[in-house]
Amino acid sequence: MDSVRATPSGLLADALAAAGQHLPMPCRGRHTCGKCGLYLTGEVGPPGAEEQALLARNPQPVLPGFSYRLACLAEITGEVGIVASSISGVAVADVGMELATYDGDDPDSLGLAIDVGTTTVSLVLFRLGDREQLTDISELNHQAVHGSDVLNRIDAANSVGVPVLQRLIVDQLGSMLHRALDAARVAAAEITRATITGNTTMLHLLTGRGVTSLGVAPFTPDTLFGDTVPATTFFPELSRAELYLPPAVSTFVGPDITCGLLATGLGSGDRPELLIDVGTNGEMALAAGDGLWCCSTAAGPAFEGAEISAGMPALPGAIEDVWVDDGVLQYSTVGHARPKGLCGTGLIGAVDALLDLGVIDASGGMVAGVVEIGDSRISITQADVRKLQLAKAAIAAGIDTLLHEAGLPVGSIAALHLAGGFGSYLQPAPAAGIGLIPEALAGRSDPAGNTALTGAVLLTLSLSARRTAQARALSAREVPLSTHRVFMGRYIENMGFRDALDH
Repeated sequence: MDSVRATPSGLLADALAAAGQHLPMPCRGRHTCGKCGLYLTGEVGPPGAEEQALLARNPQPVLPGFSYRLACLAEITGEVGIVASSISGVAVADVGMELATYDGDDPDSLGLAIDVGTTTVSLVLFRLGDREQLTDISELNHQAVHGSDVLNRIDAANSVGVPVLQRLIVDQLGSMLHRALDAARVAAAEITRATITGNTTMLHLLTGRGVTSLGVAPFTPDTLFGDTVPATTFFPELSRAELYLPPAVSTFVGPDITCGLLATGLGSGDRPELLIDVGTNGEMALAAGDGLWCCSTAAGPAFEGAEISAGMPALPGAIEDVWVDDGVLQYSTVGHARPKGLCGTGLIGAVDALLDLGVIDASGGMVAGVVEIGDSRISITQADVRKLQLAKAAIAAGIDTLLHEAGLPVGSIAALHLAGGFGSYLQPAPAAGIGLIPEALAGRSDPAGNTALTGAVLLTLSLSARRTAQARALSAREVPLSTHRVFMGRYIENMGFRDALDH
């Protein structure tokens, strides 16, 4: 259980930030989403009317001895203890699907779930029987020294060798596991189940498989995974644990999307829904009736702040939101810290705001080559705008292509689940303002958190969930985009922005 102490503001969110714990807050603490909940005990005041209303909209399971509160509204007066928090993007105790029931015979043992993202690696350690989250860790993927996207990693593996990249990630996971065990004050022998997810390339590199065929047509993977291996394969200390590697749909639609299907329940209902992991690879899935269509589009690393002139991850000091107030650019930073750079959500907000001001035109051209964001001393450049245009056009064209394949108008989509570390923080209004997502879906968007990690939790808990994942992966139809006529046309069309007067 983690502990934090009150700061002068009294808000739990500020206490978490001061302790270096960065809780996803999709609405930026504006008290509209109710998504920043966690379980706590200690010196905390009663919820006010506003918090009670938000809690009533999203009821949570009872955790004896703890209260479920919203970090943006809960006022603490001293020290509080926190369990089952959603700091890493997954609240283990909140996983409410039927699949989340532990079906083993050792409920006091521990489960381990890991998402090896191209940019970020996340780990959560929890008790299997009651799903109590013990600790979570997220950090940048150490393989990033060999490139920020999948194609660069494949090129690096071909030049320096797969073992070099495998050793980087295996060593990183080992270090993260040891820190998690130390933080939770538990022994490795207590872990009996584990799941590692990620895109197809990341799991190939993790398992030491060749990736040359993943980078050239016909893009054939060595395996689509979906199997169980001894955990000692990667973690020598986990002598009691089995390790599950979830199934992929294809080379470009990996186990992380299969996990996302589980986490969101996509395809299990009777209404069309769309899931987008808005990240480097831009993986997405559309479920409608009995159909399930998937694709992956190379958006690049701009959404994570990479290759942007002042870009940085969403760490304290990163400008995370930009807006116009009385004709002047205003901004906020992660943790209310001094501005240090610009993360992906800040980049989108800045471009949307500059479109409103007419500083950027519909073609993406800037009146000035460099524009400072308020008094932050952080600037956005013409080159930054061009990189964002490429990324947003790839995502938007992917959405259009899936809708075309399913024969659906955009207005028929009942819900858009925005997943991934970046997607969880993405505000629908500026995303629609720059054309990243259709404007018709802005009001139907749901920050879904790290669905890959949430799905990995489900797969750790339940063998039934693994059978469901396998069935979903087999039933999904991949839509190849590289030669798709609709995608190519829509990619060019989506490169532009809207005019200032159109918004």
